[in-house]
Amino acid sequence: MKYKIYRGFKYLAFAKALFILSSCNDSSRLEQEIAAIPIQSEIKLFHEEFAQATPDDLSSLKQEYSMLFPQRFADSVWIAKLTGADTIQMVLENAVMDRKFDYQKIHDEVDNVFRHVEYYFPEFETPDIVTVISQVDYRRQVTPTEAQLLIAIDTYLGNDHELYAGISNYQKQGLQIEHLPADVGLAYAYLFVKPSMDRSLLGSMVYHGKLHYVQELFAPQSTGAQIFNYAPEKFDFVVNNESQMWSFFVDENLLYNTNPKLQSRFILPAPFSKFYLEVDQNTPGGVGQYIGYRIVKSYMENNDTSLDAMLTLPADVIFNKSGYKPKQ
Repeated sequence: MKYKIYRGFKYLAFAKALFILSSCNDSSRLEQEIAAIPIQSEIKLFHEEFAQATPDDLSSLKQEYSMLFPQRFADSVWIAKLTGADTIQMVLENAVMDRKFDYQKIHDEVDNVFRHVEYYFPEFETPDIVTVISQVDYRRQVTPTEAQLLIAIDTYLGNDHELYAGISNYQKQGLQIEHLPADVGLAYAYLFVKPSMDRSLLGSMVYHGKLHYVQELFAPQSTGAQIFNYAPEKFDFVVNNESQMWSFFVDENLLYNTNPKLQSRFILPAPFSKFYLEVDQNTPGGVGQYIGYRIVKSYMENNDTSLDAMLTLPADVIFNKSGYKPKQ
């Protein structure tokens, strides 16, 4: 009997190895297909052009980059930045210059995201990439428009940069250039995932799960910590404690609860999630987003449904057909 069980384990291990190998081969073939998609985008270092310009250049800059010069601001505002009278602008320009970004690498990585977007949504039209100084607007690090992708380059100086000293640690986590592909992927995911009107905790979980699922498709080389904008040790926590968190949501009957306080406890970015337990300090904020992603991923693995079709499904349908089981 022991010998038979041993052989069974060997067979299961062998079958699992074959499945993993097959999945890796499929993934490799897919990535080769996506890599062959031609992309024609230009990266425009507007922040450098602006730093090197004089007031005499303002008219031409406004003509070429009209969307970056809102009419509500008088020319005197831009002239102050161009002449050094705006000292904050000077500090930020110098900090970006000192960072010595590899703009070719940035261009290549963003183009790779564009290829993935176009593969999954062929109607997508590749924009140009424009770098800007945003006064460290870390809530809008990347902004997609119809013709351009704006990158606030001063929000990628590194999460330990002295200019970020007044920003909360959980918000600083994403202020590093390694997070850029994941940020671009999420920015475009928002364009293809319609907001949910389901106010239950499950509805919010699955909505954000859709976002992160699509984000991962767009930026497959990003790490899980980058996808969810968690510190690595915080991401490890949610992975290792998924089953316990899920049990909490089920045992407390929270899945279909529409109490808006659940959004701040388990969905929105925060220093930590609020189970009101001693373990809270070890958690990242918004753990419900991770659980939602795992539900959506399980649904796509267990159902023959297209990406477009899945994105239209309500949360309860996705959950009920997902076969979701938390990792132990």
